[in-house]
Amino acid sequence: MSQSLLVLSDLDGCLLDHHTYSYAPAVPLLERLRAASIPVVLCSSKTEAEMRPLAEEMEASPTIICENGGVICWEKDGERTVLGVDRQQILDVLTDCKSRFQFESFRDLGVEGIARVTGLPEDRAERAASRHCTEPLLWHDDDSRIEGFRTALTSHGLQLTRGGRFWHVAGPTDKGKAAAVVIDRHRAERDDELISIGLGDSPIDESLLLASDIAVVIPAFDGSVRLEFPHRRRIVAPQPGPDGWASSMSSLLDEYDIR
Repeated sequence: MSQSLLVLSDLDGCLLDHHTYSYAPAVPLLERLRAASIPVVLCSSKTEAEMRPLAEEMEASPTIICENGGVICWEKDGERTVLGVDRQQILDVLTDCKSRFQFESFRDLGVEGIARVTGLPEDRAERAASRHCTEPLLWHDDDSRIEGFRTALTSHGLQLTRGGRFWHVAGPTDKGKAAAVVIDRHRAERDDELISIGLGDSPIDESLLLASDIAVVIPAFDGSVRLEFPHRRRIVAPQPGPDGWASSMSSLLDEYDIR
């Protein structure tokens, strides 16, 4: 049976450089994937408003997984599959938690604060603030209290996961559940063997990598590897960020004889 590939990739610290948000080192590989008609599905904690321009700029798949798997946007201005919890419900719970724990969520930071802590220009910070079903936050309390915070969220049907800069509060979904939906749809549309390749760098990406046939772990910007888990095929990229992304994808395309 013939084989085809599907790529599902995290953005920040992975396809995008942790500091500059550039993906320049990966451009030749994105072009190679596009020439081979291999979809690149972007999968991030970012919002649809942030991700859509990036997907179009990269000429990636029109399907994007937003807000850590809370929403799958299949086409621009088209079908959406919502897997998460409405943001207002999350904000109501966080309001209750404010009396017991010290943190700042995106609501607290506002557009100016988001721009300050991320280094994003204000227009991009505004797109980051346009959320539907997740809320990132900066933890200012003692690290020993994070589990108590997690328990408080769990009692309301919410979950807490660690990203690169931020902790993320969401409903009972994750990147892996959304990735599985995307992979299943692609498989249903093909008559060959589909091999999924997931790429990520932080603990919040673990479910995405576990849902993929091949898991590519991108080291953090300091070279450390923050993802350790059993997998039938786990690859650690030789470098952080888009350089490691490009190197790993180049090796995999060579392996599958895709020129």
